[in-house]
Amino acid sequence: MASTIPNFKNQLADRFLEDLENDRLILPSLPDVAMRVARVLDNGVSDADSIAEVIKTDPAITIKLIKAANSAMYGRCLPVETCAAAVVRLGSALTHKLVLSLSMRELFTTESPLLQQRMKALWKHSTEIGAICFVLARRDTRFNPEQAMLVGLLHDIGVVAVLNYIDKFPVEVTQPEAIDDAVSALRARTSSMILEKWRFPSEFTVAAFEAEDWMRDTGGIPDYCDLLVTAQLHSLLGMDRAQLTPMINETTAYTRLDLGDLMPDSSLKFREDERDKIGQAESLLNI
Repeated sequence: MASTIPNFKNQLADRFLEDLENDRLILPSLPDVAMRVARVLDNGVSDADSIAEVIKTDPAITIKLIKAANSAMYGRCLPVETCAAAVVRLGSALTHKLVLSLSMRELFTTESPLLQQRMKALWKHSTEIGAICFVLARRDTRFNPEQAMLVGLLHDIGVVAVLNYIDKFPVEVTQPEAIDDAVSALRARTSSMILEKWRFPSEFTVAAFEAEDWMRDTGGIPDYCDLLVTAQLHSLLGMDRAQLTPMINETTAYTRLDLGDLMPDSSLKFREDERDKIGQAESLLNI
């Protein structure tokens, strides 16, 4: 079986890339409600009622958005009860980012019992990284926290496509090591390509492509990928993979950020209220 693993990895990668380059691959589509909201905002619509009418075409997202507006992250004394009131509280730009974030859960699914646990683990990792990016961006005010959260949430979106592609292969060759290798080989290119297809800004595609380039040094001003790299290194602590990665404070990504007194020795020393914010952000993404 050991000899099958590299064969499977090579066969999968070759076929996947060939299908990708020839537009034969079915990539995840941006959720419809997210596209609709983006469209009305692009057309200059800004009043809460009109935006809410679009969101209400998806009852599940409507409920989630109202819950988000009433959550510990955005809630105030009086709860909102309608979608329009939620949009008023959040504002149109934040509403758009939250609709994107809240609608992504539906993409992290597979019909394969073999791959369901991997997809769940992928979603858990993505929400954790999104939450850490959110808190880091609150520290460094050059970044938008909700945009940072979305960058973290979507950096591995290509793995969804890879896992669903793997489901086409016979069970006997889809060994865990082979799947790990295939995902590692295809993650960056596929993630950035999907985000480009969705017309996301370059900070998303660059972050997805360079998410595991731990020692990246682009010079100039910091970018969202610096947040992403720092968040990922923090999340890896205590795992076997951490032995293969640099210390956080050895990276250019960390030194380019303005994180105040958040000085790491090995892990980032978040304040208690920031740890609470990370938990709140993860809960928000799992509403």
